[in-house]
Amino acid sequence: MVAVWWPGCRRYPPVTSPEALRLIKQLYTACNTRHDGRLTAVEAELHRLAQQGLLGQREEAAFRSIVELARSGKWERAERESLRLAQDQLRRGTRR
Repeated sequence: MVAVWWPGCRRYPPVTSPEALRLIKQLYTACNTRHDGRLTAVEAELHRLAQQGLLGQREEAAFRSIVELARSGKWERAERESLRLAQDQLRRGTRR
């Protein structure tokens, strides 16, 4: 199987709640500032939203993968991925 990247293609799933949109901003800020405390707050909010059913499985997995990047010290990549997650929300109508 060959994977092809095409500009404008989505990498991340659309988020399904206003709370998840706010969480994207919080995640980006945590990664951009490389702030462990903010990242911990993101994890707590992610857990809360998942428990309340405000995140789909794919959404939750996307957030968790970015948090894991940051937790493993890959802050720059986590920052890029959190920005991409936000950008993909602007491309809701594009096909994958």
